[in-house]
Amino acid sequence: MSVSSYEKNGKTLWKIYINIRSQENPAIREQKLVAGFETEKAALAEEKKLVREITEKLVKRAAQGHTWAAVIQMWESEMRSEKYSYEPNTITDHVSCLTRWTSSWLEQPASLMTVGDAREVFDKMEASGRTLGYRKQVKHTINVVYKWGMERKLIPGVRESPVHGLTLNSRKEEKVPEILNLVEIRRLLHEARQIEHPWYPIWVMALLTGMRNGELHALLWSDINLQDRKITVSKSYHSRRRVVKCTKSGRWRTVPISDELLTLLLELKKNAGDREHVLPRSYEWDAGRQAYVLRLFCSGIKLRSVRFHTLRACFATQLLANDIASARVMKICGWNDLKTMQKYIRLAGIDEKDATQGLRVLPNDMAAMKEVADLLENDEEEQIKPAV
Repeated sequence: MSVSSYEKNGKTLWKIYINIRSQENPAIREQKLVAGFETEKAALAEEKKLVREITEKLVKRAAQGHTWAAVIQMWESEMRSEKYSYEPNTITDHVSCLTRWTSSWLEQPASLMTVGDAREVFDKMEASGRTLGYRKQVKHTINVVYKWGMERKLIPGVRESPVHGLTLNSRKEEKVPEILNLVEIRRLLHEARQIEHPWYPIWVMALLTGMRNGELHALLWSDINLQDRKITVSKSYHSRRRVVKCTKSGRWRTVPISDELLTLLLELKKNAGDREHVLPRSYEWDAGRQAYVLRLFCSGIKLRSVRFHTLRACFATQLLANDIASARVMKICGWNDLKTMQKYIRLAGIDEKDATQGLRVLPNDMAAMKEVADLLENDEEEQIKPAV
C-alpha cells in the first residue's frame, strides 16, 4: 500500500496503490490503483476506506476457497509426486481435458460451481459431437479432481461435486463399431501380400493373435515358444513416451499359435537375422501412426476404412463366431471386464445365431402342391357350373 505524488500539467496530484494478499489463502490477491487526488490528506482518507473494502472482499473470497484453476494445478502437482503411480501423459491428458471443457470455471471459486454449470459444459460437448463415452470420461475426471479438492479443504462449504447426480443421455443412435467380416479380412491380407506391403506381417499377427498394437511392437523372439506353440504377452510399447511398459491390464497372458500363424512366424524367423523383435520396425510404427497406415491402405483398395485396433476386434469376433467359449476368448485377449466382452459377443452375433431356425411359416412342397391343385379344381367347377 502506498500514497505517492506525481506531476500532471504542472500540478502536483496524489495517487493510491493497494496490493493485499489473503492471509488464509495467499493465492488470492486484490490490487487497485486510484489517482487524481488534489491533496495528500484526501488520498490518505480514501486509502483507509479502500483498504477496509478490499480486506472484506478478500475475507469473503477466502471463505469461498480456491479457484477451479488453482485446484486443477494443485491436483496435477500432487499426482506427479512419487507417492502416486499415474502415468505422466495420463495426468497431462486429464489437465488438458479439464482446461478445455471447463474453461468458463477456471477463474471462479470452485465452491460456486453448480449442476447448472456442469450441464452447460456437457451440452456444449454434445453439440460438438463428442460421444457419450467421452463425456462420461470427462465427468469422471471432474468428479475425481473436485472430490480431491474437497478432501484437501480447498473447496469449502460443499458436499458434492457439481457433476454429482448429473445424467448424461445420448440423443444419437448407437453406432455399430468398426469391424471387418471374413471376406474383407481375406481381401485385406491378399492385397497386402500381392504388393509385399511392409505392414503385411504386422496385420496378420494382429488378426491371428488379437494382440494390441503396443504388445505387437514390443514382442521379442524370446517371448515365442515355437515348440509348445504359444506366445507370452507381458509388455507393451508406449508410442508417446517411447518406452516399453507392462500390458494394459498389468498382467501377462499366453496366446496359442495356430497353423497359419506358425507358417508366418517361421518365415519371419528365417528373414529376421539378428533382429530381437519379431516384427520389423518402421518410423510410422514407432511414431504411433499405425491407424493412419491401415486406413490409407483400406481406402486404396476400396475397403471400408478401419483403425488398427479393429484388427483385435476381428480376431475376437471370428473366434466367437466359431463357437470358441467367451471365457477362453477373454483369457487369450487379456480382458478382465465382462462388459467389454459383451460388445464383441454382440458383434459376433453368437447370442442370436440359429435362433430363427425353428420358425416354420412357409408351406412345404407337398402342402403347396395340394393347395394349388385344390385351387385349380375349384376354379374348374366354377367355370362349368350352369348359369341360373
